[in-house]
Formats: sequence, structure tokens, C-alpha cells
Amino acid sequence: MSENREICDFEEEDSLQIDAREIAPLLGLTPERLMAELRAGQVYHTAEEGKQDEDSRMRIVFRYRARMARLIVESDGSMHPEINRTH
Repeated sequence: MSENREICDFEEEDSLQIDAREIAPLLGLTPERLMAELRAGQVYHTAEEGKQDEDSRMRIVFRYRARMARLIVESDGSMHPEINRTH
């Protein structure tokens, strides 16, 4: 897999990988710059998983400077991006 494609991989039973091309524009970055900023520790991400029923969702929040991008990942793998710029 190309370096530009792999964002996060949660080392659990179920692994999640998100293409940098999905996140980078939400943070105002190119995929290459996003990966460089992740490696430098300038982009942070957190994940929360709902376990209410079989139709659980995962919320992943990426932060870079004054920008925040939130992805909602449905149980079928579809994603619904949201963005909130605070600056």
C-alpha cells in the first residue's frame, strides 16, 4: 500500500485504514503533506467506537492547527465527513 494512502491502523481485531486523500482536503493539506505532518506529530487523531447494537459507528477526529475534520464511519464502511474550522 502506498505511503500516501495509509492514515491510521488500529491494532485490534478489526483494523481501520483511511486514505489520506479523504482527510487531507478537509484539513487544507495535500495527502503528502498530511502524511509528513502526521509523522512529525502535528496532526492528531482520536477514535471513538459506539457499541450500542450491530449497527455501530466509529467517529474519528483529526486535528491540525486550528482545523478539525471529523469522519463518521458506518458499520458498512461508508464515511460521512464533516469539517469545523475554528480559525
